[in-house]
This record gives sequence, structure tokens and C-alpha cells, in this order.
Amino acid sequence: MTSRDEPISPDAFVKALQRSGLLDEARIQMALKQVPKTLRERSETLAEHLISHGVLSRYQGTRLLNGGERGLVLGPYQLLAPIARGGMGAVFLARDSRDQRLVALKLLPPQKYREEERLLARFRREMEITRKVSHAHLTRTFETGVLEKVYYIAMEYVPGQSLRRKVADVGPLPVSRVARVFSQVSDALQYAHGLGLIHRDLKPSNIMITPNGHAKILDLGLALIEGEDLPDDKTIVGGKGYVVGTMDYIAPEQVEDPTAVDARADLYSMGCSLYFVLCGQPPFPGGSSRDKIKRHLNDWPELLTDLNPTVPSAFARLIERLMAKRPEHRPASAEDVRRFLAGWVGNEPELPMDTAADNAHPREIFDLETDKLPEGSFWETMPGTVFLNESTTRLRRKSAKSGPSLNLILILAGVALGGLLLLIAAVIVAVYLLR
Repeated sequence: MTSRDEPISPDAFVKALQRSGLLDEARIQMALKQVPKTLRERSETLAEHLISHGVLSRYQGTRLLNGGERGLVLGPYQLLAPIARGGMGAVFLARDSRDQRLVALKLLPPQKYREEERLLARFRREMEITRKVSHAHLTRTFETGVLEKVYYIAMEYVPGQSLRRKVADVGPLPVSRVARVFSQVSDALQYAHGLGLIHRDLKPSNIMITPNGHAKILDLGLALIEGEDLPDDKTIVGGKGYVVGTMDYIAPEQVEDPTAVDARADLYSMGCSLYFVLCGQPPFPGGSSRDKIKRHLNDWPELLTDLNPTVPSAFARLIERLMAKRPEHRPASAEDVRRFLAGWVGNEPELPMDTAADNAHPREIFDLETDKLPEGSFWETMPGTVFLNESTTRLRRKSAKSGPSLNLILILAGVALGGLLLLIAAVIVAVYLLR
């Protein structure tokens, strides 16, 4: 446990706990009575006892030892541990004191949106969008609002592991399991698309696999509503010259104009994600963001069946169709993809949907020694956004100019050959005349 160079006294620690709002006075006194006298003499041992007995999380205890009693409670929510941090703020595992439910609490503090006004506009959009969805394979939102000038979204905490982390741990997944997971992903996308929502950032790190093997799509922070009135500020939802998404999984048309896409952009991202979980690498690994964009626009990835010969050719062809450069060449809908995948699901019985972690004790989720969440257990990046200037969106045209086409090469070769033949003929004539 980290602490100040000069630890606060036990009395100061108790006062910080009282001021934090984590526990009422009766619970504090009850907890202190359970602490052996020898452990009350130092603030570190006192805090360690409260942590080991589940009175405090390690994050809370460490903050209190360092005099940070503020910011551990937001309205009814007690912050237990950070889950993710990013440009939009932070996500915490939190306890709702009203019903003891564990939630993932996404926060945008005032210092963030005062520095960048677009963050507030984007967060408010996410608050609105998340309230619209209710599906078994999409993360539920329980509540949104503003408390103490902090904007928040309280969502279900999804135990388990992201697809990205799972593949990193065990390697490519078998086709039957992939088919089961992505049939659920397809079902969730079909539901979202029916509401006019386009995710625009589907990727393995945004797909959680629960302990019972069910898929949950996370993070609607970049979602677009079809037909909505777009804000003038392109940095909020993107637009020509401002690309939003994650470059390993982004559709070609999303590169050219992120606001001029339809549901088929998500199908392309799903194809890239399928490619990843079946061979352990994205379709276009390595290189800069500009390199990846250029390849999404112009290149085809290495054959999946060459990287993983266990993938049936018919299954690989589905992924090729999903990753077609032109949207009209992809499957017509996520439902079409779901129906195809259903035929590849193995005979292994499907486990019931996981019981929500609503009333779980944090000790059932944390590592007991460190109070750290399992790596990859929720957001790994928040969110996958890249804003690029106008020159990047010209990559398709530039790439076409960067190398001569086959027709041009043939024409130039023909001209060169013709010139060479004329030169040879002229030399022969000259030699003949000089004889």
C-alpha cells in the first residue's frame, strides 16, 4: 500500500473516513470496535484491517491514507475502484447505496468539460443514446444525470473478460465458439440498427464475454443516430476530415465521412473483429493510423485460411463479404449474419444468462491481495477515437496516384518498345546508306 512519506495519524485517518461520507457514524464505530488494539496504533495497519474485512476497498483505503477523503462518494454511489480512464473522463466500479447494486459509473467531471466543451456535448449525447437501448447483449444503463456538477452514466457492471483479452490469453478461438458469440453480437446490432443506432466503434475490446460465455457490447460513446440533426462542430460526432473510430476495425466509408454511414459500417467492423478472434491479429497489423486507413481503403488482408487453416472456407467467405470495400457488397443486415452464424454453433449446450453482479460483494470481483480488477474486465480504451485532418481523407485518391496503374504501365511500355524499334530501324537504314 502506498502512503505519504509521513503517514497521517490514526485519529486523522478516522476523521478522514468520517468526512468521506462512505459510512455513517454508527457503522464506523462498529467497524472500529472489531479492530484489535495493536492495529489501531498506526493508520496503515488500521486501514489494512478495514480493507481485509471488506469495510473499505483498497482504493478507498489508500485515498484516505493520503488525505483524499473527497471524491469517494457521488450522490448515492460509493466509488470502489477505477476501471478505465480516457479523454472523456473515467469509469469506476461503484456501489449504489440505495439497493447495494454494483455499477460501472462513467464520469465526466467539470474540469474536463470546462477544458474542452466538445466533451460535454459528446457525453450528453451518450447519456441520451444509452437510455434508448434495452437488450440482453447490450450493456444496460440504469441511470444518467448530474450530481455536484459531475455528469454520470450508471451502467451494469459486466463481469468477465473482453474478447481482445481472451484472445491474448488463450489464442484464437474455435469456430463454433466464435459463431455463438458473434450470433449474439449480431442480434444486439440488429436491435440497435432497428432503433437507428450505428455503433461506429465495434471491436474486440468493446465485446465482453461473461463467465457463462455470453457476449455484451460495450460503449455507445461514438454511436450515431440515423437522420439526426448533426452539430456544427465536427469534433463532436465526426464529419468530413474528422475520423472517429478505431483504425484497426474501421469501415472504408467511415474514413471518408463518419456521419455518412449506415448499419453496414458496423458489419465491416464485425468482419474485422471476427478476423481478429480467429487468427489473433487485426486484418492490417502494424503501421501508423494513416497506413491502416490506406489499407482499409485499398488492400485486402492476408487470407484468413492461410493464417488459421481450421477455419472452413465457407466461414471465411462470410468474413470476406463483411469486409467488402463497398457497403452494397456486404450482407444486407446483421440479422442475415446471425442466421448464417447459427448454422455453425456447436452442440455444446448454452448456459443461462449470467446472474447480474448487482448484489455481489466487491471481494467476489477484486483480486483479494491487490483489489485490482482482472485485466481486460471492462473498458480497455475509452473510447477508440482518432480525429484526423482533411488530408487523411484523401488517401484513396492519393493512393491511386502514388503508383501507376497497370494500364498506364502497359501504355508506357508499349511506347518505349515502339521507340526502341524505331531507333533500331533508323540505325539499320543509316548503316545501309553508309556502305
